[in-house]
Amino acid sequence: MSIKFPQSEIIPAKNDLGALGNRINLETRSLHDKIDKLMTLKFAIAVRDPKVYRQGIQMFYHIFNTIEICLNREMERNTRYSEMLKSIYKPAMLRTANLYQDLMFFYGDRPEKFSSPVLPKQIEFTQHILKVTQDKPYLLLAYMHVMYLALFAGGRIMSSKVAKSLRLFPQIEGKSFDDIQLMGTNFFKFEVEDMETLRIIYKRDYELQTRNFLTEQEKLDVIKESQFIFSTNSECVKEIETHNLERIKGKLSYQLVTKGFNALVIFIMLLIMWFGAKFARQYLQ
Repeated sequence: MSIKFPQSEIIPAKNDLGALGNRINLETRSLHDKIDKLMTLKFAIAVRDPKVYRQGIQMFYHIFNTIEICLNREMERNTRYSEMLKSIYKPAMLRTANLYQDLMFFYGDRPEKFSSPVLPKQIEFTQHILKVTQDKPYLLLAYMHVMYLALFAGGRIMSSKVAKSLRLFPQIEGKSFDDIQLMGTNFFKFEVEDMETLRIIYKRDYELQTRNFLTEQEKLDVIKESQFIFSTNSECVKEIETHNLERIKGKLSYQLVTKGFNALVIFIMLLIMWFGAKFARQYLQ
């Protein structure tokens, strides 16, 4: 059953400029709009191609897995940030296990296919997360805001688009299409009665724990890291596109078509030159 929160009880209010979450949203608005347009375009392509789609969720698997490793590492330590993170943390938000299920589905129960990131930008990003959150654990707040709230807000829409894609899911004997698509859309599922309630409570606890606990410099660091997350996510998405273009160009059929086209252009140019020379000789005689 959904819990209806009166607007006056929702924390933070949208116009509360002192709230860290609102400050992050304000300072990353242009970056958010940029990646939103990019993801809308690339997602429309990905849901038509199982190989591209699984590369995308593999990227998110490594990012979320690294974040959650760092979260668990910090909550097990006895630092001034541990209790703050525990108060914001919600088990239902975790994505690693859900993404693992989806990847096992799309890779045919072959975990060795996605056990480690292989693209350079993904490797660099995961290593960055491990390092900066070790040195400055409060930077996990940037990832907790940017990565999870994005799914709370847009996961339902993305899940609907994925579920409707007839090209994305293989046929499995004895399984209906509805059964099959449920097997490959765990990324977007949250084991809660009401997603909106989870989102409101998560944002409330985030605000209550960060407003007076962090110094102003720490808040500025979190905002800067949030900007980095948006930019790097965009670079990771573009890296997948570049990887696939290079793979296509490396195929023999592509090379034959390309070389054949170039040969045709050269042949036509030689033909024009031959006819030109012939016409010139006839004209001069």
